[in-house]
Amino acid sequence: ERTPPITEVDIGMADDQGLKRPRAEEDQSEQKRARGEEDTETKAEMPFAIRKARGGNGKHVKALTNFYRLRMDHNVNVFQYEVIIKEQGATEFEDDKLGPSKGVKLDVMKALEKKLGSTPLAFNAAPTLVSPYKLKDPESGNEVEEMSLVVDVPKPNEKRKRNFEVKLRLTKVDNVGEVLEECQKSGSEGAAMNNLFHLLTSLNVVFHCGPLLRMIASRGPWHYTRTDKVSISKVSDLYRAFTQNVKFSDLGLVLNFNSGAGAFYKEEPLGVLLRGLGHSQALASGDRNLLQRVSKLLGGLKLKVYFPHTAKEGGKGKTRLPETVKGIAFHEKGERVGQPKTAGDVTFLKRDGEILQKKLRYVAKNNNGGERTEDISFEAVMQSLAELNDKNPYKTCPAEKVQQWFESLNPKDGKVQIDDILDKICPPTRMTKYFQETYGIELRSDVPIIWTGTTKKPSFHYLDHAMVAAGQRKNKADPDETQGMIRNTSEKPKPRKDLIDRMFQNEAKFRDDPVVKSFKLEIHPQMITIENARILDPPRIETEIKNNHPCYAQFRQPGEWDHRGSFFQPIEGLKSWGILVTDRSFTEGMVTQFQTLMRQMCQEKGIDLRPPCVANIANSRNSLEEDLTGFGRMIFENSNLPPQIIVVFKGPDNAQVAYSEIKRVCDCELGIPTTCCNSKKLRGNFQLAAVKGVVLKINAKLGGYTVRNSEMGHSVNWRVILPWKVKTMVFGIDVSHPAPGSRQPSVFAITALMDRWGHRYLSRYKAQSRRVEVGTTDMEEMIEGLLQDFAKITHGPPDSILVYRDGVSDSQFDQVLATEVQAFRNVARKLDTAWKPTITYVISQKRNNTRFFPTNQQDASRNGNFPAGLVVDTEIVNPRMFDFHLLSHSGLQGTSRPVYYHVLLNEGDYTPDAIQELTYALCYGYSRCTKSIGCVTPIYYADKVAERVRLYYGGDWDDLMSDTGTVQSNMSGGSDRLIEQKYIHENLRMTMFFI
Repeated sequence: ERTPPITEVDIGMADDQGLKRPRAEEDQSEQKRARGEEDTETKAEMPFAIRKARGGNGKHVKALTNFYRLRMDHNVNVFQYEVIIKEQGATEFEDDKLGPSKGVKLDVMKALEKKLGSTPLAFNAAPTLVSPYKLKDPESGNEVEEMSLVVDVPKPNEKRKRNFEVKLRLTKVDNVGEVLEECQKSGSEGAAMNNLFHLLTSLNVVFHCGPLLRMIASRGPWHYTRTDKVSISKVSDLYRAFTQNVKFSDLGLVLNFNSGAGAFYKEEPLGVLLRGLGHSQALASGDRNLLQRVSKLLGGLKLKVYFPHTAKEGGKGKTRLPETVKGIAFHEKGERVGQPKTAGDVTFLKRDGEILQKKLRYVAKNNNGGERTEDISFEAVMQSLAELNDKNPYKTCPAEKVQQWFESLNPKDGKVQIDDILDKICPPTRMTKYFQETYGIELRSDVPIIWTGTTKKPSFHYLDHAMVAAGQRKNKADPDETQGMIRNTSEKPKPRKDLIDRMFQNEAKFRDDPVVKSFKLEIHPQMITIENARILDPPRIETEIKNNHPCYAQFRQPGEWDHRGSFFQPIEGLKSWGILVTDRSFTEGMVTQFQTLMRQMCQEKGIDLRPPCVANIANSRNSLEEDLTGFGRMIFENSNLPPQIIVVFKGPDNAQVAYSEIKRVCDCELGIPTTCCNSKKLRGNFQLAAVKGVVLKINAKLGGYTVRNSEMGHSVNWRVILPWKVKTMVFGIDVSHPAPGSRQPSVFAITALMDRWGHRYLSRYKAQSRRVEVGTTDMEEMIEGLLQDFAKITHGPPDSILVYRDGVSDSQFDQVLATEVQAFRNVARKLDTAWKPTITYVISQKRNNTRFFPTNQQDASRNGNFPAGLVVDTEIVNPRMFDFHLLSHSGLQGTSRPVYYHVLLNEGDYTPDAIQELTYALCYGYSRCTKSIGCVTPIYYADKVAERVRLYYGGDWDDLMSDTGTVQSNMSGGSDRLIEQKYIHENLRMTMFFI
């Protein structure tokens, strides 16, 4: 199964600016590994960079981390089995998409465990089975590598059982001692890493199995509990969660354990849920388009149908097991086709004992050719029809065999159906009339109804008779829910540590888990202490030049500095610009106040500001594209200069739609930079901060330097950190994926540093098939363009290339080396066969579950976190691979999350200190703030480019697929369909338009 993206608010997670930034897709392979599923990527032996030493620079400190030591008997063998499940009667073994559901698979696995023996086995819903011994055939008692068994699983609400055929095949046997010993040796990295990967996958199944069966819900690697449940909106509650992952480290096997949270629907009537979501108007209006949106929202939701007439005083009545909603019911034919069905439209038949005894008079022929009149019960009719239709009364039967009973039916097309007979015996009853006459319950006849079941046998339900089943994740949180989640989960480091320990002991209960014990695994109850963590010194930041000497920033704390006075290199002037208002509530006085603050800020930063052209289109009836085009023309006529930038004030109404259209029109059609500002920010106490942010963005978009990173000027190009004097070009690569259910494309984006001071970046991008992570053909074209731009700007090609790549899991490392690194080599060979730059490839994993907690509060910052610059390359890192954890930002709230970096290829021969300090320095180049950020700037900018480009595809994906006039994306693994590429205007190609 594919796991949907995790939308938990990580407890205490602080982003670069203290806010959570949603990501379209969680790393699928990392999720699979955490819950013990084998990733199917082929793992070839590749020359990963090997750790030759440890870093030593910086202040040494101690830190606790959310890892727990594991002890396992090295004589244990771990047997991993592939499991294929097929319900008896199916024609062939199906894959996960067509096979049984996750819940049925787990039921089958539990029945299989019982049939195989009493020793607990580990399994998941993939399904994969892991055993500490070789399985025996239950009939012969012999150990076998393959077997086929039949297990029975009770069917809900029925006495009969479902029979499943289960095939087991042994795929891997790992001796724990041998695998771990191989990983400590040199010279066998490829085979050793593959064996280790298999062992860790099996052990993750062991730890995943117990919580999977005990917790109220499990999604991906996360297990949810209702302990400490908190209401965060009218329709949702916050459930605590935890996840675990077995890793191999300097200390041997360790267990990474982290807490999280997620929003779940409340267990309440469906009508209450829809009204809480604000869909009352849609339900009452009967508008087809609005109801179709609601229907799409309901699709896949599980409901428990309950019967209020069976309720005793104060109760809710009897309920059925959960059913999956297909949506709102619509008329499929007749005059009202496409309109929603209501309780007044639905009719049904009362098939009870009274019906079976009803008589129907018919004329039968005697043997002598005469006729006689007889009465026959409906029960007898059903029995006769069952015999005529192979025991299946729902099939049709030839009219001549039924006509002797029911000549009065006048069958159409020579066939008679059971429903025709039922209509003749007992006319249908409307739902509203039935509930009123039978139970005294009055149903509204104008309320749309929902349906479950299949298109052939649908079931219709009244909204308030359907209860939302417990344990259902709410995948998309609205702004109020997001704030509620952050408010209830932003734990400072000490409370966060206590929470993790409490969930580890009281919820996970791994130390008492019989499955874990069966593999002779012991878990230390205390977190691991990092003895040699270090805090790096921040780089020197030049803010301006006075009397031919640089002025350096004064740090309030590591990762945050004061920037008073001029920019290091301000733009020459803002002479042709405009203010465009799209918010009806934004008054003329607010525009005047904004201009006043802009003049003050630009004067302080050394920018010559001319009066802007102002327009208000809040009440315009033109399209947004027409208004933007006209406003650009107005700026040009007002100043006789091409428009430099447009500042747009947008309100809450359709803010996202307007933002997407503004960026698409101005970036792709007009070639005018824009910066959008929420008008709400200019009404409170943060007016000056909002204006400062606008000025920072304008300066960066138009080519100015906010600050200059003096460490970058030396370390990246010629002097201090690199082992020799080389000219280095830094790349950042990221892929942005659409949200689940969206039909938008993924976007592959590359940025590259074009100067020696860590400021100017250019970019390339390509829209590609959804969920494709690694690129090849189009990637070479993008790299070539950026290398040519670098050579033109710096008067020559680089001698060394340093690449930071985001969003790649451990199982994809080989694929990245085989495709993306090769793409760089192909481009170098194409440009000049004699040019062979060294390539260093670093993977950045931002979405990890590692946290660090100070043991001494003197080492902590004001909010209890470690200050920016914490680096860890001991204890919990891989003993052979070149990896390290870096906390490069000062979180504003909660517990800060470090980034996990893997150096896959190190042709540049960087030492640990060199790559760690250079990576830290690259976190100080973000032009929109005076703080360091949580990951290196090239990756952050690549993410910004990808997210910006996805705004250009703001419509339904069907509208983006064209038969003509499109360019085909050649990214590997993609669809054969053509993807329309939306390119930025030539005016913006050499700018940082994405800021």
